[in-house]
Amino acid sequence: MNIVALIPARAGSKGIKNKNIKLINKKPLIYYSIILAINSKLINEVYVSTDSNKIKNISLKYGAKVPFLRPKKFSEDNSSDLQVFKHFINWYKKHIKKDIDYIVHLRPTTPFRKLVTIEKAIKIIKKNKKITCLRSFTKSEFTPFKMWFKKNNNFAYPVILSKNKHSIARQLLPQSYDHNGYVDILKVKNTISNCSMTGKNIYLYELNREKECCIDIDVKKDLKQSMKYLKNFSIK
Repeated sequence: MNIVALIPARAGSKGIKNKNIKLINKKPLIYYSIILAINSKLINEVYVSTDSNKIKNISLKYGAKVPFLRPKKFSEDNSSDLQVFKHFINWYKKHIKKDIDYIVHLRPTTPFRKLVTIEKAIKIIKKNKKITCLRSFTKSEFTPFKMWFKKNNNFAYPVILSKNKHSIARQLLPQSYDHNGYVDILKVKNTISNCSMTGKNIYLYELNREKECCIDIDVKKDLKQSMKYLKNFSIK
């Protein structure tokens, strides 16, 4: 079984310049995703997909494979994950001439993962053949049943159309979950090969917000917040 980790890391970033290689504890942000994937006994290869020579050289230094620079048309602000993953799969089939069974999607902006948590996720999707994609989630702090849109005429309408669920006690509402980007695992033949990032059967891999650091570094305040996790952080 061929399990490959893919770490997408383009150069452009609106919130933080050069975000993917910002130093955290004297290590570039992308280092944490690379080193975790390399330490996994269940992941066969670790690739970085980037449009930047600088990110490429840093990634190679820490042991990732970066055999190409991603084309600009797949590295824009509006480029989709699906475009990036299809480009990688097509390159892999052409040059490596092998199929990939599962891709472990590791975003460099979520650096503080535990190896045991990632490997548990891999074992779950390998064991259950019906799963087309596994995604990590945490329980939502706010319910979408009480969220609203504003129309141009200043009238409000609920995000979720339901029979007055927006006006009942929160405890009586269904629990919702946030997709947190800690890890996604895709079964290639049921997802990318079918022009989908999820397929039909998405496994909800619930993480405990108190036990896992699910921070997604997007703006400068996230960088400051991330520093407090470094004192006790270990991928093990």
